[in-house]
Formats: sequence, structure tokens, C-alpha cells
Amino acid sequence: MVDEGEISASLAYFPLVGLIIGGSLAVFNWAIKDLFSSHQIIGILDTAWLAILTRALHLDGLADTIDGLASNAPKDRVLEIMRDSRTGAIGVVAIVLLLLIKAATFGFLSRKDLIEVFILVPCLSRFGINMLAFLCPYARDGYGLGRAFTDKHAKWTMIISFPTAFFAAFFLMKIKGIIALLEVIFFSTVISIYFNKRLGGITGDVLGAHTEIIEAILLLSFCAMTHINLSI
Repeated sequence: MVDEGEISASLAYFPLVGLIIGGSLAVFNWAIKDLFSSHQIIGILDTAWLAILTRALHLDGLADTIDGLASNAPKDRVLEIMRDSRTGAIGVVAIVLLLLIKAATFGFLSRKDLIEVFILVPCLSRFGINMLAFLCPYARDGYGLGRAFTDKHAKWTMIISFPTAFFAAFFLMKIKGIIALLEVIFFSTVISIYFNKRLGGITGDVLGAHTEIIEAILLLSFCAMTHINLSI
């Protein structure tokens, strides 16, 4: 049986796990990119593979979080909605839009042979979890999976997770990678301010939603940097 301390400690290795997931995604993309002439199809398949690798856990968190926030209800009601296993229409829309963004950007990046991005994005998106865990308390009064990740004992994990994310970003994408890492830090900081004010902290669903949104932002960012031929 895994205890709460072990769950907290695992946070230190989230960026490393992201590198493994990203490596699997890069290999999958390499295996299929010559099978289809349509990069749209390749992008869809890449998106599906990433969802399969994570068992759509973060997508579920995205839907629950959007359902709760869109209700415009008080904190306790928002948390109650987020815990409800049923998904509302706006949660479904959020998932669909995010998957469309991922499919389109994966297709574009595959056409440009930017395999390094496929490896790096899951790493940096999981470092986003480290950032929120560092900046936010747990929002619920009772126990939840997110509590172990926001416990005070989880703060030390930044000692391992940040260097992992930094060196991965620089080694794989040089200055572009560092720019992406700074984007994660900035966006995570802004989001932490919002959730600390709105809910008094975060939940496991919020961590999952944050991971998905960070991935979409990074993919769009790398597409933009590539399109404008940013050579730094």
C-alpha cells in the first residue's frame, strides 16, 4: 500500500516521467509519420496515443474543473461539482477544443520533424504540477489525492524537479526550451493566484486540468516560434 509520504515524494520525478511519456510519443510519431500522407491524421493519432498513455486522467480533471468554474457558484458548490463524476456540456466542449488544438499542433510539428518538442512538452507540463503544488495549498477540508501533492512535505521535490525540467528544456530545445520553461513558470504562477483566491487552493482535478492546458499552450507556442522562424 502506497502511503501519502510516498505519493508526495513521487512529485519530484514528474518531469522525468514526462520525458518518458514524451519519448514514447516521439517514437510513436516516428513509427506512423510515413504511413499517412495527411498530417492531420498523424496529429489525431498522436493525440490519441498521448491520451492512452495517461489513461485520459488529466482530461477528466480538465472537464471536472471547467464544469465547476463555469457554474460561477460559491467555493463549496464548485468543489462539489468538481467531485461529481458526471460531465457537463461545457466540460465536454473544453475536452473537444483541447484535443482539436493538440491534433492540429502535433500535425504541424510532425510535418516540421520537431521530434524534440514531442519529448519536451510532456516533461514541462508535468513540471507545471510541481509549480502549482509549490504555490498552492489543498482546497478541500477532507482527504483527496491532491492533498499529498500539496502537502508541505512535497515542497522539497522542487530541488529535483526544477533541474530536471531546466536541463531537459536546454538540452532538447536550447533557448526555445528555456522560453517554454519560463512560460510554464509564468502561467503556473498566474493560475496559482487565481485558484488561491477562487477556491483557497487546488485539487487533484485542477492539477490534471493544468497539465492539459500547459501542454496546449506549449504546443501552440512551439508552433508559433517555428512559424516565425525564431532562430535564437
